[in-house]
Amino acid sequence: MKQAAWDTPITLEDPETGNMRTVRTVRQAKVMLDRFWPAYHGSQYRKAEKVCDDVLNGGDDETKARQAFIAAAVEAHFRLS
Repeated sequence: MKQAAWDTPITLEDPETGNMRTVRTVRQAKVMLDRFWPAYHGSQYRKAEKVCDDVLNGGDDETKARQAFIAAAVEAHFRLS
């Protein structure tokens, strides 16, 4: 599996719990999607999961994964910084 890091990390705050998490790599994004995501999984969530899997398996680029992860976070109402 490919280790894919982003130039700029993404910090997310869960609006319901106030928990903050910083995501620096595609692998961390995938873990966040799998383990720490709200129960609602919309279309952006599914897209982010697929793109992250593709990147980790060497088939896509890190920029697409970052963009997809941000879109999923917005869809899930996380606060981003």
